[in-house]
Amino acid sequence: MDKSCCFDIEVTEKDVAAFARLSGDLNPLHIDPDFARGTEYGRPIVHGAFLVGLVSRVLGMHIPGPRSLILSLKARFPKPLYYPASVRVSGELTHLNGAQGVGSVAVTITDLARQWPVLSSEVVFALHTARQEDGPALEEQTGGRWQPAVSQPDERNSTPGEAGLLLITGGTGGIGSHVVEDLAGRYRLHCLTRRAGIPAGPERVRYEQVDLDQPGALESFLVRTSPDQFYGVLHMSVPPLIRSFASDDLGEVARHWRHAVEVPLLLAKWARQPGSRVKRMVLLGSTAGSRRPQPQFGAYSLGKAAMEHVARLLTADLAAQGATVNVVVPTMVPLGLNEGMSERGRRAMTAKMPTGRLIEPQDVAEIISFLLSPRASQINGVSIPVDGGAGE
Repeated sequence: MDKSCCFDIEVTEKDVAAFARLSGDLNPLHIDPDFARGTEYGRPIVHGAFLVGLVSRVLGMHIPGPRSLILSLKARFPKPLYYPASVRVSGELTHLNGAQGVGSVAVTITDLARQWPVLSSEVVFALHTARQEDGPALEEQTGGRWQPAVSQPDERNSTPGEAGLLLITGGTGGIGSHVVEDLAGRYRLHCLTRRAGIPAGPERVRYEQVDLDQPGALESFLVRTSPDQFYGVLHMSVPPLIRSFASDDLGEVARHWRHAVEVPLLLAKWARQPGSRVKRMVLLGSTAGSRRPQPQFGAYSLGKAAMEHVARLLTADLAAQGATVNVVVPTMVPLGLNEGMSERGRRAMTAKMPTGRLIEPQDVAEIISFLLSPRASQINGVSIPVDGGAGE
């Protein structure tokens, strides 16, 4: 099986006419120059389904090849394809679960003369059963050679601890340290932190210095780390907060944008690699994002609001592997910048809470733990507030 493919073909008037006859789609926009001349296109264009047929060629002949069976297909047609034309068809394997025999392929078709895309598609496929002489029923490519796939635990019948390892950003201060302490009893943890010389934590917790603010640091870590041993991703890292309006310091906006948008995208791209076992992705947001922006912390609020939209988009990116993406959105917790809150301020804040008390780190940790668990398999793309009903 190839991981990528690329080929060029010529699309002629005879090809389009033959497809029209075979499919029965005789729409004059595709085959009648006089009719097409009166439309906004000015001349006949190729059927969209004709281009989808080239997508089928990618799946059936290249990725994954003869054992492929298309389960679903999403296609966009950003530009029309006029004929005769030369087009380039490119395919890339974006996910493969050898144990379950499913995966996904991204396909693009480009009009070479105009250098514009005429199709972009994401295809989910299954591998049908092969005859014994064709080799092992399910395989994955490793180091350029084929080896039998390693079986993957059935998430529904396993406890979180059996599911394996969590990749965590942050976790050495504020809410994060409490969350790590809570999760260490259920998972093995690999925590990335900007801090150097972190003391040894619980036996099941490993810390590694990776400064997300340093260009290329996270990217380098992800390149040398395989997602095939990880069950989930928890992103809690955030830059130090600086009191300023959003337009005061664009550098500050860029730092928060990096943590809230770019890092989740990098983690999702890593998590959807072939062979990945990642089933859960949880992001730590804030009610200072979409629910109650804080102008005095403009960059922070902007980043956290964007994070919620990123999570909803990423549900599609990770759908082929059955992974979920959610955001936990706590209100003010008396830690970090808020640790020195006056007693009067605490009383005023508590008075707003229908539950009669402030949010504690354990409240946040328990929601995160639930979203990581197999029980949360149908909760996806949501932002869950942890605010005691205060609405802020």
